[in-house]
Amino acid sequence: MATPFRHSSPHMIARPIATAVLGGVYNIWIKPGSKVLYIGAAVGTSVSHMSDIVGPTGIMYMVEFSHCPGRDLINMAKSRTNKIPIIEDARYPLKYRILIGMVDMIFVDVAQPDQARIVALNSHYFLKNGGHAVVAVKVSCVDSTAAPEALTLDPKERDHAIVIAQYRPMDKKEQAE
Repeated sequence: MATPFRHSSPHMIARPIATAVLGGVYNIWIKPGSKVLYIGAAVGTSVSHMSDIVGPTGIMYMVEFSHCPGRDLINMAKSRTNKIPIIEDARYPLKYRILIGMVDMIFVDVAQPDQARIVALNSHYFLKNGGHAVVAVKVSCVDSTAAPEALTLDPKERDHAIVIAQYRPMDKKEQAE
């Protein structure tokens, strides 16, 4: 039997999302019924809390490259019908394109120097027009000489920043239709 969904609050959601919310980010673009692509899912701690938010009518597509955390991710996904684990390299979205429909939001938490390219490629293939990308940027991946305080989600995520972008925003006329 599937595990029932838990009530989530910003204090329960794993970092860096929780830190962004507690730091004043107004909208992280996750709501009940959302379809979310989570890149860099690791063992699934953050994904688990985000799947609580999207609820049983939403879907969490979880991409993880590393096989050891991927094994744990697969086991964790067995408890919920709204989680779809994908063990693949996010730099090559065509390898898993057949598994994922269009999504409302992409969350990216990978420590790669080509993180922006990963976001752009996955957004191109999977993100709906008007959808949002929420990206946890690790300062050390941008510039290893930069002081972490330059981009900060104090107090818990000193070496991270959150970047939120809208993909192909619709004009007001399209939104009204």
